[in-house]
Amino acid sequence: MKKKYICLALITTLLASCSSIEKSENRDSYQIPVVPDKIVEEPMIPMTTLPVKAKSKAVDEFVNSKVLEHGNLSFYAMDVKSGAVIDNYRGETALTPASVLKIVTSATALEVLGPDTVLETKVLYDGKISKDGVLTGNIYIQGGGIPTLGSDGISINREEFLKNWTDAVKKVGIKSINGNIIVLDDLFGYEGIPGKWLWEDMGTNYGQGTYGISVFDNIYTLYLNTGISGQKPEVIKTKPEIQGLTFDNQSVVMPGGKKDIYVRGIPLENKRRIFGVVPQNKNGLTIQSDIPDPGLFLGQYFSYYLKRENIKVNGNIKTARLTSQRPRNPQVIAVTKSPPISEIVKVLLTRSDNHYTEHLYQLIEKTKGVKIEKFWEEKGIDVHSLTMRDGSGLSRGNTISAKLLVEILSYSKDGLENLLPVAGKDGTVALFLRNTPLEGKVRVKSGSMSGIQSYAGYVEKNGRTYAFAIVVNHWNGERSELRKQMEKLLNSVF
Repeated sequence: MKKKYICLALITTLLASCSSIEKSENRDSYQIPVVPDKIVEEPMIPMTTLPVKAKSKAVDEFVNSKVLEHGNLSFYAMDVKSGAVIDNYRGETALTPASVLKIVTSATALEVLGPDTVLETKVLYDGKISKDGVLTGNIYIQGGGIPTLGSDGISINREEFLKNWTDAVKKVGIKSINGNIIVLDDLFGYEGIPGKWLWEDMGTNYGQGTYGISVFDNIYTLYLNTGISGQKPEVIKTKPEIQGLTFDNQSVVMPGGKKDIYVRGIPLENKRRIFGVVPQNKNGLTIQSDIPDPGLFLGQYFSYYLKRENIKVNGNIKTARLTSQRPRNPQVIAVTKSPPISEIVKVLLTRSDNHYTEHLYQLIEKTKGVKIEKFWEEKGIDVHSLTMRDGSGLSRGNTISAKLLVEILSYSKDGLENLLPVAGKDGTVALFLRNTPLEGKVRVKSGSMSGIQSYAGYVEKNGRTYAFAIVVNHWNGERSELRKQMEKLLNSVF
């Protein structure tokens, strides 16, 4: 009999324990607060502890629309202040995001690098300058990972910094250089582009390489003259001129007005291939491509400026990849500073600049040693949906969920919101939500690639701030129709 009572007591205890476990796993259940022995600072509560709302009627209509018949969707919307979920449909699903991934890189850069931080490119010399102005030594250009040197996103006079450098060389008394110009462009190494980018993106004006030295957005313009149908267009020039650059021209002139021409090439190789078709009898036809070796090009271009001012360069132009020479007891000639990180972020978000973003990504991971996934995980955010193969979203190997995007937006609101473009007015979202009730009330980043359309940002309405993200992979029909349905969804939800 005693054994029977003992067994009964054990079963009762086990059932009570299971009931306790079930209650603790119910996120909506009431929890009795426990006062700790001592007060400790608690980490940020993961947003995954918040109740998840089912999809609304507006989302249901969007999901069942014909345009999404064969598509995949992740949508999430939240009140930033309260954390209340406004709407949710497969919010935790990891999809390929395209350029809305720039939000993650930008938010991390503001935190890790700091919004007021500026980057520097320095011109140095070593050796000695004689009384008659002969430098026995080298000139060095030391890269600091600046993406904005001569960029049209920052300055109207893109070559002003070169004039300033030349004037500074003259000011220290150098009239002739018995040495080399050496460009120290190895801050990020020489991989140039992420290994997960596609061949179709290499050599383009949106898939430039990322190095310790970048200049003129690492882009040149190629000028062509076209003749009669069936012939190849004539390559006239590049602007700026790039020494030693050659072209394997496989493009063809075709009748009619169609222009579908593109340039391909790999980093650091001074050869580019031209493919596609161009219309006949068009002179001065242009296409942009990437500068293959920006460090070497900058050294050569600076040398041209010096020679134009009668400053002789008796040595060679080299980069850190081609020589082990480094400055000994260097003296500073000139320093060019970038805009603050916050301004770089504002430009890259407005014009969806891959080049700027990849520089920030490299600065975060290689100079600060911070892994972005780990950074957000330590903030208490579930990052299991995040795969980052680059910083800009150009790789199709990237994944993220709408919920994670919203959580990062919510965390970063104070620093990030005013840096995003305004829907219906700015940059790549100038047409999105135009002539709808939400025009001018949404700050948002778009993402667009073949088979991908996404938006993420903030809505300001009735005195409240909401964060949202919508990512669609694959759909039926035209992209314009999908965007109309997305606009309808957002105007219904908010």
